[in-house]
Amino acid sequence: MSYVDNSHKKSYVITYKELFFTFVVFATILIVLYPKELLKEQIASEQSSYELSMIYLENLLEHSPHDESLMLILAEQSLRASDKELSLSLLNKLIYSEDEKIKNKATLLNYELEKDSYFYLHTQKEKRKKRARLKQLFSNIYQYKMYKEDEILQWYHESLFVHHNKATYDFLEQLIVKDSSNVTYLEQAYYLSQRYRKRKDSRKYIQLLQKYDLENQEKWIYVEYYMYINYRQYSKAEKLLKKYAQESIIWKSRLGDFQIMRHAYHKASATYLSIFENSTDDKIQQKYFKKAIGALQAGSKMNEAANLAQRYEDTFLTNRAIRGYILKVYVATGRLDYASTLSKKILKKALR
Repeated sequence: MSYVDNSHKKSYVITYKELFFTFVVFATILIVLYPKELLKEQIASEQSSYELSMIYLENLLEHSPHDESLMLILAEQSLRASDKELSLSLLNKLIYSEDEKIKNKATLLNYELEKDSYFYLHTQKEKRKKRARLKQLFSNIYQYKMYKEDEILQWYHESLFVHHNKATYDFLEQLIVKDSSNVTYLEQAYYLSQRYRKRKDSRKYIQLLQKYDLENQEKWIYVEYYMYINYRQYSKAEKLLKKYAQESIIWKSRLGDFQIMRHAYHKASATYLSIFENSTDDKIQQKYFKKAIGALQAGSKMNEAANLAQRYEDTFLTNRAIRGYILKVYVATGRLDYASTLSKKILKKALR
């Protein structure tokens, strides 16, 4: 006799539809129950398996396709995993985010990636195009101040790289506040202040350069002089020249040149004559004697030029070159009587 085992149950086979349904339900419950922000933090802090993190992120994005914070984390993880193409594609979307923090971070990362790729380009055309892109990104970073105060030096160097002069000047001003003796900063700031016609700043920087760049102090004094000339601040230019003319023949000569430029011919002649009278060097004496007379001639002061030449003709009586010059001055000014007298002196000297 046989018995039927009533305890035996019929086997049940799950279908693919049911399996898929079960997975979707499980995944949904997991995402709903597990705090998304905590999941984001864990993925963002992952330092070992970037590829696995990216798989998680891509799955999460399927459920939250508009979650920009997830996109940003994926962009960062992609960068760490050396998938620059994916990172850039995400960042190029996020730089237009309405969320300021996301936009700023995306822009900064975008700049970093684009600059890194710049150095792998081979043609100048590609580099020009990339630099233009970098300048565009940099302009946004600068305009919206996406940098920290302690990053000023870094972004100053970036402004030089992309040739953004306005930003360079702004960063230089901040750097000089912290280090007013840095000659490189001061020189760049001076020339940019000239470019933007910031006269007060120009004067400040040029004076700091004279103070700290001692090896080139003379150069910066001269630059200051021409700065006043360019601005037509002639009284300041003359004041500067008179200050240094007391210490240097070169500056005294420049004072005379300035006076001629300003049509102050008598003053110029007196300045040159002062150099002549206070020098013991023959070449300097001859040069400035001529310049003293020439200044009067330049102002059409012909009779005065002749009189000045006559006053010193005995001094140069034995100097063939200068006495010949004096004779020409007499002829040019119409003082033939002076020329005749000098000629007799020369002849008498020769007969001895």
